Amino acid sequence: MNLLKALILLVIGAVLGYGISSTTKSHQNNSTLPAVVSVETPSTLKKTVDLQEQATTLVQTQPQVINHKPAPLAIADNDEVLTQQYLDLRAEHQQLKDKYKKSKRKVSSLKYQLSEFDGSVATDKEMEKLAPEPFNLFLSAFRGKTRNDIYDFHQKEDDVDWGYNMQNNISDFVQTHYDGMNVDLISVICKQPYCEILVTEKQEDAWNNIIKGLLAQPWWKFSSTNSSSNNVSIYMFLTQ
Repeated sequence: MNLLKALILLVIGAVLGYGISSTTKSHQNNSTLPAVVSVETPSTLKKTVDLQEQATTLVQTQPQVINHKPAPLAIADNDEVLTQQYLDLRAEHQQLKDKYKKSKRKVSSLKYQLSEFDGSVATDKEMEKLAPEPFNLFLSAFRGKTRNDIYDFHQKEDDVDWGYNMQNNISDFVQTHYDGMNVDLISVICKQPYCEILVTEKQEDAWNNIIKGLLAQPWWKFSSTNSSSNNVSIYMFLTQ
């Protein structure tokens, strides 16, 4: 009996001893495991430094965009200068045009005066036969080239084309003008490139008003006008 108890105690002791021993070893194994620590080696540090240097270099080498804002005052001043220069040139151009027109009129006047010194083949009596009184006296008063042109004009045959159309244009305009009742259109004869108009005026400035209207017509292409008049009668010789 005592031997049986002794064996049971021995078995129990062995089991407990084995369990305690296993627990102790397991605790020791867990306590001796090394802690996982991230340690940068020299090679890793070198790579990190290289990457930082590359990033810094990339940032430094990026082109820097600099916005230069224009100086608004300088541009405004420049525009004012250009505008003033343009206005000055335009004024100078207009002055030159006016001088040219005056010179052109002066040259035309001198040419006309010179032409009046030309001799004429028609006598005063021959000129007076070309128109009824009192217009005949106007014709004999012309001299030089104008006198010859008027005489040659009356020697030409009737112009049934241009001359006929121009006569109708002038006659129709005068008769339908609001001052048409204040004049008497005695005669209108046209032979390219001339026209002769004989008119008597019933009211002062009536014919001037009609002439202003004629000058505005698109078919009125006469460049030269020779006229003579007294208080009532008016003679006009037109040249294209």
